[in-house]
Amino acid sequence: MIEGIWTGTVARARELPEPVLHEQVEGEWSFVQTHRHLVLATDCWLRRMVKGIAHPYHPWGLGGSWLTSPRRWGIDPDAAPSLDQVLELRRQRMDEVRELIASAKTEDLERNCVPPDTPGHPRKDHTVLQCLHVILKEEWQHHRYAVRDLEVLEKQPR
Repeated sequence: MIEGIWTGTVARARELPEPVLHEQVEGEWSFVQTHRHLVLATDCWLRRMVKGIAHPYHPWGLGGSWLTSPRRWGIDPDAAPSLDQVLELRRQRMDEVRELIASAKTEDLERNCVPPDTPGHPRKDHTVLQCLHVILKEEWQHHRYAVRDLEVLEKQPR
């Protein structure tokens, strides 16, 4: 369902010139930045927590103001990837999420995940199911924001 709603929204966004997709609306993340944030959310909750990868972060990930030292995590806050580059990375991350969901059994979902002892988020234990809930909630909420902001961008004169 998440992938389905994003497919239509990305198609809609592609009707706009690429530079517009890097514009922020009222101080919120741009369309491209939103996808960079979703990469980070998956890196935090799936790759770090569920998979236990010590250094799970892609340099293009983007965190909120709570992430005060992104370079410590291996994130490049000055990165400026194109929409296509970010969407390819997102596709890879969503493939990982889909694979986990498709193969998960009840006992897998109940497994307690302990974060690696490396810089990153989260810092406390969570179950696999809790981690998946965070990823899906992030996807749903940020899709809502992206659609809201696309409506503004579409109305701007070009």
